[in-house]
Amino acid sequence: MTLQPRGYLTMATGPRGFLEMAVDMALSLREHTTYPIGLACDEGLAGTVRDEYAGVFDAVTKVHPRFLAGRVRKYGAAEASPFEETVFLDADCIVLGSLDHLFDPLREHGMAMLGEQLTRDDDENHHGFSTRRLMTQFGLDRYLKTNSGIFSFRREVALDVMEDCRRCFLEEAQPRLKWSILLGRWLGDEIAFGIVGGRRDLGTIPLPHPIYWPPEFEGIDLAAPTKPLLHFIWPPRPDLLEQLLTDMHTRRESAGIAIDRSEEVWRAEVVKLEAMKRRRAWAERLGWW
Repeated sequence: MTLQPRGYLTMATGPRGFLEMAVDMALSLREHTTYPIGLACDEGLAGTVRDEYAGVFDAVTKVHPRFLAGRVRKYGAAEASPFEETVFLDADCIVLGSLDHLFDPLREHGMAMLGEQLTRDDDENHHGFSTRRLMTQFGLDRYLKTNSGIFSFRREVALDVMEDCRRCFLEEAQPRLKWSILLGRWLGDEIAFGIVGGRRDLGTIPLPHPIYWPPEFEGIDLAAPTKPLLHFIWPPRPDLLEQLLTDMHTRRESAGIAIDRSEEVWRAEVVKLEAMKRRRAWAERLGWW
């Protein structure tokens, strides 16, 4: 694979809904950058992209099969990236402003994650886990509390880091923490990113954070966004969702692609987020979070 210097990458594997979200994300991103946009996907979705969305992405690459099981998919982003320097974005995002500044941390770091490096003097909640307890369990002096929906990397560095994350998740985090889901905790890719990121002292994206956090969702104004990225990590207000869907429809119509598939995908995603919000409130009341 001949690498291009810089670009954005998103990922869609498995159910078609992830591809529909990736298309809407890419169309929103296209309004705010001139860099190429790539998609990493599995064999099945690659055919759908060729047949229906050929003009949306500048490059389509395959995720290696060893990353296609369980929660390790995102660790395949480095190997699948067609760029020397990459900003990765989750498919369930809508871009509201320029993110090109997220390439800047790569002047100093091989990878830069969204979040913060914590020490044992800190004790924060990360998906229901105590970060101090995680540091004790895994023998860490630092833990990278991160949201992996956005990060940047130099491919040559990230190949080794991502392989380390895959090994950590499968051989350390999952075996030791798998029963924690019974307490309402979420054992996803960010836990291994946190462990490996602490061990390797990975870089972080400078403040201010480019995404809206859950407490900020109520005040989002699409006419005057204060942050450039809306990641669907929390259910949006009903009126906000309707405006987002209208904008997605308009972008698809302008691009000359199917407009009848994505709305139900995003609505279903919000239903899942509402359920997650209720589960979290329940776990907090029981003292599990």
